Amino acid sequence: MSDKGYDEPRLKPLRILGRTVHHDDAVKYALLAVASVASVIVLAIIGFILANSIPAIEAIGLREFFTGDIWRPTRGHFGASTVITGTLLVTLGAIVFALPLGLGAAIFISELAPKKYREPLKLLSEIFSGIPSVVYGFFGLVVVVPFLLNNVPGATQGQSWLAGSILLGIMALPTIISVSEDAISSVPRSYREASLAMGATRWQTTSRVVVPAAISGISAATILGIGRAIGETMAVMMVTGNAPIFPEPLSNLMSPIRTITATLAIEMNEVPVGSTHFHALFLLALILFLVVLLVNSLSRLVMRRMKEKFNPTKQPKKRSVRYLDAMAILAKVFTGVRYVVILGIVWIIADLWFSPSAAIAITAAALALMLSSRFLSANNMQRLAHSGLTLVMAVVLALLVIIVGDIVIKGIPALSVEFITDYPARGGRDGGIYPAIVGTLKLVFGTVLIAVPLGVISGIYLADYAKDTRYTRIIRASIDNLAGTPSVVFGLFGLAAFVIYFDFGFSLLAGWLTLAFLVMPVIIRTTEEAVKRVPSELKEASLALGASKWETITKVVLPAAFPGVITGSIISIGRAAGETAPIMFTAVVAYQTRMGGGITDPVMALPYHLYYLATNIPDAYDQQYGTALVLLLLVLAIYASATVLRHHYNKKLNW
Repeated sequence: MSDKGYDEPRLKPLRILGRTVHHDDAVKYALLAVASVASVIVLAIIGFILANSIPAIEAIGLREFFTGDIWRPTRGHFGASTVITGTLLVTLGAIVFALPLGLGAAIFISELAPKKYREPLKLLSEIFSGIPSVVYGFFGLVVVVPFLLNNVPGATQGQSWLAGSILLGIMALPTIISVSEDAISSVPRSYREASLAMGATRWQTTSRVVVPAAISGISAATILGIGRAIGETMAVMMVTGNAPIFPEPLSNLMSPIRTITATLAIEMNEVPVGSTHFHALFLLALILFLVVLLVNSLSRLVMRRMKEKFNPTKQPKKRSVRYLDAMAILAKVFTGVRYVVILGIVWIIADLWFSPSAAIAITAAALALMLSSRFLSANNMQRLAHSGLTLVMAVVLALLVIIVGDIVIKGIPALSVEFITDYPARGGRDGGIYPAIVGTLKLVFGTVLIAVPLGVISGIYLADYAKDTRYTRIIRASIDNLAGTPSVVFGLFGLAAFVIYFDFGFSLLAGWLTLAFLVMPVIIRTTEEAVKRVPSELKEASLALGASKWETITKVVLPAAFPGVITGSIISIGRAAGETAPIMFTAVVAYQTRMGGGITDPVMALPYHLYYLATNIPDAYDQQYGTALVLLLLVLAIYASATVLRHHYNKKLNW
């Protein structure tokens, strides 16, 4: 028997370069070579970014770079502490906004919602992840920013730390909801039954048994949400004001700030290649890459611990009395810290709209409410908690309706045959978006041609050939790191590697390669899972009839795994169609009055065209909303088709 659980027939060996090699061994090594591409890409990203960072380290010095508080590269000031602080502040604000909503929605879906509504609610929540980041940025620029400017007393501008945190919080919601819901649902049913049997209410069971048991998964969801917020580019660049300063005071939510990703996107295309400014931006990218790498590694560690915790075959560790006492003290400290954090958030938000004395009164009322909840009866506490969770779920769905509804309602009047088929005119103020549509389709087509074969082959290798060796663990870790790498880092890698080093220039080809590496992890993972789900009986029957392992995979396994493979490919198409940051450094131009010639020419694309219109042509209201609607419909249609296909085939096969 093989390590995969079925016998492999002996085949006539091949003679390659004077050596005897079995057919399946030759296939295995070929698949391994392709699967190793992920590791090569990660090393290449690190290598190119590090190589371009070293001159900045030598010219500026790490101490000045990290501690300097003036970022004015044109005057020789490269103090990055302001943009690093801006990144941390907007990420903190995003998690403060997203975690209560995301966790509340996850608890509602898992514990309160009727069974028939759980999957639809989860799918609706995941629609947030399908909206392109540039559409979020556009919505923030035309809706959130004016709202804050008009409704926050004393606000002089709406582009601020608060606007960026709200948008990033909304964008982090699907990650927090999905991962938290999976963690809560994975808590064994026996935990709930034991709690209820002892007389606890449903809310007591949820809050004191289920959520604590799933805390590892909830922590992983929070960490992944942080990674999502840190790596976001387009949305924060469009709504945070992009001022490399410290807020004064630090709690001033309406202060403009600038993040690392926004700095990279704004300045990279405007600096001379090889200048100190150029290399300083790569040093910022290196910092961003390493931080996100650390965050993703931490989330994987936490998720692995959670799986081990609920593994019935694994014996639980025996804990000493001293350890349990320490954990009890830590729990009390955590409760105190939680109170302080909640009250601090209440005070900061109240201080935006009310006088200092009123803000203090509101904070005191919040403290009184938190303390009084301890004296409510169990049933009244359950009613209050369930009402709150229902309200949270309603808020999440309302956010989705507001964002999509605003784009659809205001974008429909701009749609016409001429808008779809004409070239832009007057800098984009008039005319249509035909070159942007065609350019987007070209980018997607080439990306799929490169990424799908590499991704599918790598997924097959990991599912049916890879043993648990150090090298295969490196491959898996590389794929995970690729999946979590910010898109702007891919863009800088594409600029350094394809545009400059390989001299492809600003071209469709450079965009293809950059986007292909960006979406490949999705295809690998979905293919691997699809192949693993194929029943072993099908493989064993094929091998018993004399087929080789490779023949079994190509003629039996892949046809059966086709739904999962095609789902991953479609999702990758959707992401490629909606990305902006990677192509703005490698492939796109803002304006074309005729179509480009070949793969060595740049193209227009819908995401970048929307960004250009929103930030450079403020009076092109109809053009902005029309472009946003076309892009939104295109990407959501792609994701919806993947969801429908997955549901159809899963129901048909009943696996």
